[in-house]
Amino acid sequence: MEFTQYKCPVCNEQFKSGDDIVVCPECGAPHHRECYENNGHCFYEDKHSEDFSFEETYSENKGDSDNTDGNTVTCEKCGFENDKATFYCQNCGFPLNEQDRKQNSNQNTQNPQNGNNGQPFNQGVPPFGFGGAGIPFDPMAGIDSEQPIAENVTAGEMSKFVGKNTPYFMIVFNRIKNFGSSKFNFAAFLFSGVYFLYRKMIAVGIIVSLLVIGITVGETFIQLMPEYQELINSLLNMQNGTQMFYSFSLSSEFSMNEILFMYSPYILSLAKLVIMFVCGLTANRTYYKHCTKKINLIKSHVDSPNINKELESCGGVNLALAVCFEAAYVIVSYIPLFINF
Repeated sequence: MEFTQYKCPVCNEQFKSGDDIVVCPECGAPHHRECYENNGHCFYEDKHSEDFSFEETYSENKGDSDNTDGNTVTCEKCGFENDKATFYCQNCGFPLNEQDRKQNSNQNTQNPQNGNNGQPFNQGVPPFGFGGAGIPFDPMAGIDSEQPIAENVTAGEMSKFVGKNTPYFMIVFNRIKNFGSSKFNFAAFLFSGVYFLYRKMIAVGIIVSLLVIGITVGETFIQLMPEYQELINSLLNMQNGTQMFYSFSLSSEFSMNEILFMYSPYILSLAKLVIMFVCGLTANRTYYKHCTKKINLIKSHVDSPNINKELESCGGVNLALAVCFEAAYVIVSYIPLFINF
C-alpha cells in the first residue's frame, strides 16, 4: 500500500515512495519507522480511546491540509506540492483540478483499453501541442515549473511568457539549455519576418520582412522591365530547348552585364530562399534568447506580486501585427504590376 498522499504526524514530512513506514494497529496512522521508534508509541495514542480513525479524520480534514498561501496546489494522489499554474502533478501526472480529474476518469471508464493508470496522457506531447482526440495534455510538457530553463528563468516563468504553444517551446527550450541544440521551425521558414512579428520580436521581424519584401518587389520589377523582356525574347529567338541557356552563357553577342541582368531574378529568388532557411534554422534559438532577456528585464523592474501578470502581458503573441504585415507584403508584391513601364 502506498502512503505518499500522507504526511508523517511526528516529523510532518511527506511520505515518499520507498520510505520505511509502519502503521499503528489501533488507528491505522502511518509513521516513519524511525519516528515511531523515537516517539515510543503512536502519535495519536491519546485518541485511541475515542474510537479515533486516521483514515476518516484525514478524509474530513483533507481540505484544511491543502495549501493556504494560494501559490501551490497539493496533488490528491501523491501529495506533491505543485505550482498553481500547472494542470497536472509534476510528480505523478495526476490532474490537479476537478474538471480534468472527471474527464480523465470518464475516458478511462468508457475506454478502459485506452487507460493509462491515471496518467494525463498516453503518449508524448506532439511538437505543436495537439494531443490525441479527447486526451488532455500537460502544457508544461512534463517539465517541472520550478526547473531552471534559462539564465535566472524557471520553466513556469517561461511558460507564462510564451503563452501560445507552450508544450512545443518547453521541449525545444529545455533541449537548447541542456544540449545546446535547437529544432527547425517550419512556421518561421514559411512566414519568415511575419513569424518573428507574431512572436513579438519586433526588430528582427521588421528587418527580415523588409528584406523579403524588397527582394520580392525587385524580382517582379526586373521581370516586368521592357529591357528584360526584350533580352528574353532575343534569347528565345536564338535557340530553343535545353541549349538555350548554354548558348546564352557562351554567346559573344551578350555582355557580362546582360548575363547578370538575365539571371538577376533567379539570384534574388535564391537569396529569398536562403533567408527563409536561415529563419527556420535560427527562429527557436532567437526566441529563446528574446524570452530570457525580456523575462529577466521584467523581474528586475516589477514587484513579485505583479510578475505573472506582466509576463503574460509582455509575452504571448501579436496576431494583429502579423496579419497586417502579411497583408502589406501581398499588396506591395503586386505594386510593380500596376507600374506603366
